[in-house]
Amino acid sequence: MILNGNKRQQLEGILGGILDSFDMDVVVVGKRDKRVLFMNEAANGRLDVGGDMRRDFQNGYASIFPGLFELCFEDENYEFSFEIEDVNGSGYAGVSRPAVWVDDKECIVLSVRNIDEEKENSLKLYNLAYIDQLTGVPNRQKLREDFERIRERIVSGELCGVIALFDLDNFKSINDTYGHNTGDVMLRRITSRLQENQVFSGHLYRLGGDEFVLLYSCGADEFEDGDAGLCAHFADLLAGALMSYTMPNIELSCTISMGASFFPKHGHNFPELLRKADIALYKAKAAGRARLVLFEEQYDAAKKFKDLYINIQPILDEDGDTFGYELIDRGNEGKDLEDEVNLTEFDRTMDVVDLSVMAGDTCYFISYSVQLLNAAVRSGLPKDKFVVQIQTKGRQPEPGELDHYSELKGYGYTLAAVDPSGKEISAELLGLADYIKIGAEGVGGWQAAAAKGGGWQQLIAACPGKRFVALGVDTPKDFAAAAGQGFRLFQGFFFSLPPETKKIKDVHPLRMNYIKLLRLTSDDGYVDFKEISDLIATDVAMSYKLLRLLNSAAVGLRNRVTSVQAAVAILGENNLKKWIATLALRGVAADAPLELVRLSLVRARFGELLAPHFKPRRNPKHVFTVGLLSLLHVALEKSKEEIFEEITIADEIRESLMGMGGPFSDMIAFFANYEYANWDEIAAFAAMHSLSDKLISDSYIEAAKWYNEIVGAVRGGAD
Repeated sequence: MILNGNKRQQLEGILGGILDSFDMDVVVVGKRDKRVLFMNEAANGRLDVGGDMRRDFQNGYASIFPGLFELCFEDENYEFSFEIEDVNGSGYAGVSRPAVWVDDKECIVLSVRNIDEEKENSLKLYNLAYIDQLTGVPNRQKLREDFERIRERIVSGELCGVIALFDLDNFKSINDTYGHNTGDVMLRRITSRLQENQVFSGHLYRLGGDEFVLLYSCGADEFEDGDAGLCAHFADLLAGALMSYTMPNIELSCTISMGASFFPKHGHNFPELLRKADIALYKAKAAGRARLVLFEEQYDAAKKFKDLYINIQPILDEDGDTFGYELIDRGNEGKDLEDEVNLTEFDRTMDVVDLSVMAGDTCYFISYSVQLLNAAVRSGLPKDKFVVQIQTKGRQPEPGELDHYSELKGYGYTLAAVDPSGKEISAELLGLADYIKIGAEGVGGWQAAAAKGGGWQQLIAACPGKRFVALGVDTPKDFAAAAGQGFRLFQGFFFSLPPETKKIKDVHPLRMNYIKLLRLTSDDGYVDFKEISDLIATDVAMSYKLLRLLNSAAVGLRNRVTSVQAAVAILGENNLKKWIATLALRGVAADAPLELVRLSLVRARFGELLAPHFKPRRNPKHVFTVGLLSLLHVALEKSKEEIFEEITIADEIRESLMGMGGPFSDMIAFFANYEYANWDEIAAFAAMHSLSDKLISDSYIEAAKWYNEIVGAVRGGAD
C-alpha cells in the first residue's frame, strides 16, 4: 500500500511515540539500501553525527558495535538473538527481526539493550549461590552440581576420577587460642595458596568450617593398569597438599588430613562418594593426622551414619502371626566396657516399644551388652518380655564371656544364640540358650539349603526344649524351605512381597465397608462426609472404633468427640481423612498378618514426620498416603492394578505405588531399606535429601510409639 507523505509521517510518528517509550534502542533498516528508516530516541542519543550519516546504518549506528552490520545482514530473512559489545566494551543483548515497514518496504527491526547491570546482578546472585564468601572458592552446592554434570559420563564408563575430602589439623586450637578472625585469615591463606598451585586451581571447594574437597575427573582410558593406576596417580597428585601451613606471630601450625574415594570404583553417586571419602578422612585422623588415606571397602560399615539408627524386625510363627520383634540398635555396638554404664542407649531401645501395650506372649529380642549386668539397666527390662541375644561373631566364646551369660541367665533372663551362618554355635552356648537363631547365608539361602539338606532337622530334633528361629526369611519360598527344615519361627518380611501370581481374594461383606472408606478418603478431591457418616453408621463396630480412635492420645484432641460430624469440625478435612484411612486399613487387612498393618502405619507416620524436612519440602499428606497404601496389595493378595482400580488416589501417588517412577518412589525404597537395616542406602538417601541421621532416628522412634498408641486406641470391639 502506497501512502502519501502526510500519512506516512503520521504513521511513523505514532510508531515513534510507542517505540520511544522502550528502554532499549530500536533501529529500522531497509534491506535493499541498508539505510536507516527509523531510530527511536534511545538509539538517536548514541549518535553524535547528523544529516545523512544518521541514515547510513553501516557507518553510523552499526559502527558503535563492531561486527553488528555483518551480523544483521548475514541472515536477514530470519529472526535471531545475539550478544555483542560496543566499542567501549559494554555488553548488549539484541534481536534482529525481518519485517515490512510503511510503504511495504522490507526491513530489519533491530532492538538492542544494555545488559551490563543485568550481568553484574547475575554475577552477584551466582556468587551468593555458588561461591563461599570467606574464601572465594566454590561451595558445596557448586560441587554437587559440577559432579552431577559429569555423572552420566561416569555411569557410562567414559570418566573416572577422585573426590578428596580434607580438613585442617589443629584448626580448632588456633580458633580457641587466637580467635575466629585469625582462623578466618588462616582459611583464606591456605585456600589462596592451594589456588595458586596449578595442580589444585579450579578443583577446590569449601564444604563449610575447615572442610574442603578436591574434585578431579579424567578419561577412563588414561590408565593402562586400571584402578591401580588411577589410585597411584591421584595419591601422588594429592600428596602435594600435605604441607604444614603457618602464619606470622602464631606458634601453632595447621597440617592437612585427607581421605579420598574414587569413581566409578567406589560408586557414581555424589553422596555415597563423599561419605566414603569422609570414612577415609576419619581413618587418616585416627592414624595420626597429616596424611592421605585412600578409601577401602573394609573401612565401611556405614558406621558414621548408622550408630543412631534403630529399627524393628518382626518374628512370625508358622501361621503368620506375630511372635515377637528384634530391636536392632546400632548404638550399642562395640560398647561393652564394664566400667561404663550408658542408660541413654537402653532408653533409646525402649523408646520404640510401649511396655504398657505389650500384649500376650510377644517377645522383644535385644542385643547383649555387659551393661545388662548393671542393676540400674536391668531394672528397666521386664524379664518375661525381653530375650537377650548373643552373637557368635564367628568364634567360640571365652570362658569369661560364658560366665557373664550364665550370670545374666541367673537373673532370670531368657537368652538367644545368634548364628547367621548356622555353623558357629558352641556346645556351651547351645546349652545356655533358650532360643537359637540360625541363618542360611553361608549356603546360598534357605532354598539352596533345603535342596542340599541343611542338616538342621537333626539339630532341632536333638534340642526339644529350645525354640529355633530362621533368619532372613524374605520370600514365601524361603518360608517354605525353612519350615521344611523344621523351623517354626521366622524372622523377615516374607509376607511383604507382591504375590507371584494374581489372586482374587473374597472380602467379607462387612470388610467391604472399610474398602469403601479407603475409596472415599484416599484422593485429593472433595470428600462427602455425609456419605462417610452414613457408611459408618451402618456398622456399629466401625463407629465404636472410629470414635475410640479419635478420642485417643494418638490423635490428641482436647475435647472428646461423640460423632463424626463433630470430629470434622474439630479436625478438619485433611486430618480426619487420615484417621479414617488409618482405621480403614486395619479393617481391610484384618485377615492379613498384623505385621502388614504395623509396617504400613509406621511407614505412613515415619514419612509424614520426615516430609517437611526435605529440600524441597514434600507434601506430608501425600507421603502419609504412600506409606499407608504401600503394602495394601499384599494384605489383600491382589495385584496393584486391581487395588488401584478400586481406590481413587492422586496420580503422583498412584505412579509411585505402581513402580512407574512417580515422585514418591524413592520413599517406598527408603521404607524398605530401613526395615531391612540397609544402612548404606539410608545414609546415601539422607545425604541426598539433606536429612540428618538424628532426625531419621527420632522420626522412626516417634512413628513406632505412635503405632503403639493406635493399637491401644483401636483394640477391642467387634471386627
